[in-house]
Amino acid sequence: MHPITPLAAFLCLLLTSMFSHVASSSKGDPFCLSQIEAPGAATTADTLEILPGSRLVKCGIVLKRGKRGEWDAGMIESPVIWFDENRKRYAMVYTGYDHANTTKLGYAAVSMPQIGLAWSDDLFSWEKDSRNPIFRPSGAPGSPDGSGTAGPFIWFERGTYYLFYFGTTASGYEKGLKTLNLAVSTDLYTWRRYEGNPVISPQGTDWRRDAIWHPNITKVGEKYFLFFNASGVVDGINEEYIGYATSADLFHWKVDDANSPLLIGSRNPSAWDASGRTGDPSLYKVGNRWFMAYYSWDRNHAQDGLAWTTEAGFPLGWQPYGGNPILRIGEPGSFDDQHAAKPFIFRTKDQHFHFTRR
Repeated sequence: MHPITPLAAFLCLLLTSMFSHVASSSKGDPFCLSQIEAPGAATTADTLEILPGSRLVKCGIVLKRGKRGEWDAGMIESPVIWFDENRKRYAMVYTGYDHANTTKLGYAAVSMPQIGLAWSDDLFSWEKDSRNPIFRPSGAPGSPDGSGTAGPFIWFERGTYYLFYFGTTASGYEKGLKTLNLAVSTDLYTWRRYEGNPVISPQGTDWRRDAIWHPNITKVGEKYFLFFNASGVVDGINEEYIGYATSADLFHWKVDDANSPLLIGSRNPSAWDASGRTGDPSLYKVGNRWFMAYYSWDRNHAQDGLAWTTEAGFPLGWQPYGGNPILRIGEPGSFDDQHAAKPFIFRTKDQHFHFTRR
């Protein structure tokens, strides 16, 4: 799925949103806040509109892979954050991998993707839950998640946590068949798999032919929208592309294959999205516009971009931002000098947090 350097830590970026000053962290960790947004600036030939979430300053590493022998010592990825109303703290689910071959790092050295949980009071300092991993592969032969559970997304409603994730059916990094699955819990620790799993599977001969990856869910009225990336073929190019599905109950999903994929990279050989890939969507709404952070790569470096659509056009009509990529790789020798990609967006009343794997 992702031929880029594996992850040792999560990176947090921050943007002050409609805020009257620039702040900085008093902690000893390498965190900082960024410049003020200027919402509503007009786009002209000489001036690029500053979209909410398009101006970022890197704050530093917020979570690291586990120590040798721990369940997530091989790699961590796919952070998803929410404010947990039950515990009145910020929560994060993420994927952790066992370090199967401790003589080296990389995709070939990891196995057994499982889902972990971390907690924070300020979104900067995170502590892993002592009961990790909170969700494991089923281990059942023939099941859609017999060998791995990865790419989590939490939706909380009416006292129930809905955990969406993609399952794997073979040992290693994202091996075997990849499908989207669902489990439910009332406490984040005791889970019941949906008997109708998988809820979305690869299908057809085009954009979602081969695999289903990371989900991101939002609700408009009484309808749920699930945005996800899938592996398949578009215009003869085998890559990952973003599409969507809808549901009235979170269990039964209808993929809009007629209008998917929603977004394709430029395929311009000299561009940041030369591969055509669009992956790992993360949505948020500001005013009367919807925004989608996503990542792409030029076959050397992976970086994050931004797209937008109108309230009237949603869930269709996505336009890539002219200032992409909004998150670029760092200077040579920095911790993200190869890749800075795979976003998750969390917004508070006055701040915009852009979490990513490096």
